[in-house]
Amino acid sequence: MTTLPPSRYNCPVETLDTIILGGGISGLGVAREVASAGYSTLVLEAGTCGNATSNNTLRIIHGGFRYLQNFDLPRVIKSLNDQSTLIHELPDAVQPLPCLMPLSRFGMKSRLPVTCAALLYSAIMRANGSPLASPHIVSPEKIHSTVKALRTNAPYGALCWYDGVMTDPGAVTTHLTNAITSTGGSIRERTPVQRIEGGNKSFTVHTASGERFTAKCVVNTLGPWLGSVQIPERLAGFRPRWCKGFNLVIKQQLDPTYGIGIQSADGRLFFCVPRGTGTAIGTWYLPHPDISVAPTVSEHEIAQFLHAFNASLPEAGITKHDIAHIDVGILPMDRTSPAGPQLIAHERIHECEGYIEVMSTKYTTFRSQGRRVAGVVQKVL
Repeated sequence: MTTLPPSRYNCPVETLDTIILGGGISGLGVAREVASAGYSTLVLEAGTCGNATSNNTLRIIHGGFRYLQNFDLPRVIKSLNDQSTLIHELPDAVQPLPCLMPLSRFGMKSRLPVTCAALLYSAIMRANGSPLASPHIVSPEKIHSTVKALRTNAPYGALCWYDGVMTDPGAVTTHLTNAITSTGGSIRERTPVQRIEGGNKSFTVHTASGERFTAKCVVNTLGPWLGSVQIPERLAGFRPRWCKGFNLVIKQQLDPTYGIGIQSADGRLFFCVPRGTGTAIGTWYLPHPDISVAPTVSEHEIAQFLHAFNASLPEAGITKHDIAHIDVGILPMDRTSPAGPQLIAHERIHECEGYIEVMSTKYTTFRSQGRRVAGVVQKVL
């Protein structure tokens, strides 16, 4: 995304209600809700908005079907509502994507339990006004004749459900920045923050260039860069362990129509998403303990990814020469398992004396997360 034109910025001249650190999807989501509630709001972004981890995702807008396996109905409903809102607001940038997951012969991913889950999900979709088609079971014969990549991987058929896919992430970012500035909010890109002083609803934010801004409330959505800003020790919240996640974007389309989910032998889930004339495949997670070092992907890590993926979907036969580029970001993890790092499941919001930290991993629910944080800001102010 290119830097916003200077005319798009408003220039704060007095103590603000809220300063938001970070112009990723979390920060922009919070800023939109806070600014629309009538509070003076400034976003400070070290680079350009929506251009770090928020841009290096598979670009899937999940409706929460997979959360049914834990019977987490509130999370399903929240995901469906946020998915529906994005598709309605940005039909050119977020579009429906049919997705396939091969069924197992036995177990929770076999035909009977998956059919029951699909019926329950359909009922929730209808109750919440989702614009997408209901999930259904696709026969092995249809899979064999229409989806080349799954010809030998779906002998018991497949579940077909619909999610959203961002065809233009930049348009989503622009939509949010327009919404923020049109309600009186301000955005400053290329403005890294160095330290925060104060507390008890009176903060001074110092930038690396020597600028100072004052506010009654500070919301830190910097994620792995939380620790890059000096703050009074008493204000700090939870500090998780971190992992890097990366996706391989290959030159060829595995399937032009469907997103495809495949589980590896060790339990990792690979998801293949059409992206232009290619395919994005992910996500591979690895611990990243030193967040002061920018995440990179080694030849060995790429080889591990390809070996596991090709073993799970032999028809693909992907080699390193097929890779167009690699998306990589840093995310908070809860624990490790044989299938790799497990991300934190729900957003975590910490507040102390008007200083708020937001920790999350899910793109889809940035709007409901923003409303929740805005509620905390309102209580502070």
